[in-house]
Amino acid sequence: MFYAGLLPNGNFEQQPKPTDIKQTILLRKNSLPEWEISGQVEYIHGGPQAGGMYFPVANGIHAVKLGNEATISQTIPVKAGSLYTVTFGASRTCAQQQVLRVSVPPQTGDLPLQTLYCSDGADVYAYGFKANSTSVKLTFKNPGVDEDPKCGPIIDAVAIKQLLPPRPTRCK
Repeated sequence: MFYAGLLPNGNFEQQPKPTDIKQTILLRKNSLPEWEISGQVEYIHGGPQAGGMYFPVANGIHAVKLGNEATISQTIPVKAGSLYTVTFGASRTCAQQQVLRVSVPPQTGDLPLQTLYCSDGADVYAYGFKANSTSVKLTFKNPGVDEDPKCGPIIDAVAIKQLLPPRPTRCK
């Protein structure tokens, strides 16, 4: 099965079990339905937060926030040799520079997060890759070590689309 559109629980609206979360912190590797986590990953509600912060959420009311060195990943069935694009909403939570590392091995890219904020609440990013097998592991990582533990990138609305191969144009 190949996905087109939101990944399973790509908008993070399928909530973790109450035993898998303490306040906003996800407790176990498989606490977030359809995703695997590592490090401090928070399951957040969008909007105003205690302490004067505001969390923009691109789609729905929930998203994830990655702490220092934290990751979320999902294995996706794909067609080997095909080109794909993954799109997602992301935003930073503090004025510090933040980077989001996106990888589909063997490819990896670091995306510097801006604070542009579109009307949907987060900026939209895209990451393209060529599948070299019938399944790939998509990983988002916060590679930074922020001084403030409340800071970290927010991710939401993760979708995938297979791209058609480029074809030469005909000249008349």
